[in-house]
Amino acid sequence: MEVFLTIFIILILCGLVAGFLAGLFGIGGGVIMVPVMFFLLSDLGYAEYAMAMSVATSAAVILPTALAGTIKYNRDACFSFQPAIILGIGGIFGSMLGSTMSVLISNQAHVIAFSCFLVFLALWMAIKQSSFFFNFKIRESTITFIILGVGVGIAAGLFGVGGGVILTPVLTSLLGMNIHRSIGISLSSMVLIASGTVLSYIILGFDVSNLFPYSIGYVNILFAAVLVCASIPSVQLGVRTGKKMDERKLLILFISMLMILAIRMIFSV
Repeated sequence: MEVFLTIFIILILCGLVAGFLAGLFGIGGGVIMVPVMFFLLSDLGYAEYAMAMSVATSAAVILPTALAGTIKYNRDACFSFQPAIILGIGGIFGSMLGSTMSVLISNQAHVIAFSCFLVFLALWMAIKQSSFFFNFKIRESTITFIILGVGVGIAAGLFGVGGGVILTPVLTSLLGMNIHRSIGISLSSMVLIASGTVLSYIILGFDVSNLFPYSIGYVNILFAAVLVCASIPSVQLGVRTGKKMDERKLLILFISMLMILAIRMIFSV
């Protein structure tokens, strides 16, 4: 009983942090939830499927938290839904492909690859903010959003993140959006991307036995329910905090967070 109480407390704290990050930076919180659930499931004796269940359950939690953030941003009319929908549609197909790839490659390989990608994004954003470098931008278009959505969806399916940790800096740097608009679009597109990821992992794990109790495919309903209840209230706090911050300071914090996440993931291998 004491063990399960400890697990419950850890999941509550994890959900609070993940929800706050979702609202503050437009990410889904998967970068926090996946490693926490992975270690918990491994300690409980489900190491064989711990990564798949962690990624799938993270996507299930991202869905309502992203929806909560989208509603908050929509109330303040910070962005238009059209780019988010186009990105989300491309992301659905990409997330299905990424989820399938996740069961075919080694855990070590995609952790290292994702860490390197986070470092690249952080450096790219830092360079783009410097007046010493050219101001290259890609024009917003339907094709651009579809291609970007597919790429983000693949990463979302592979790593259990909502795509915002990738999408927000790309929208800011390559398309020249301000940080607040990019976060709003990121949160909205994550609703569709996470849906595709969850559906894929349910199908992929439907016939797998010996999963943690209360699982539908690789998605664990028990873990997801606790994380959702904790994350939804804190996502609103994250959104309000982000809106009150200076854009340049918010960018610096986001770049710093990307570097910290990359270092943490590399040392977890």
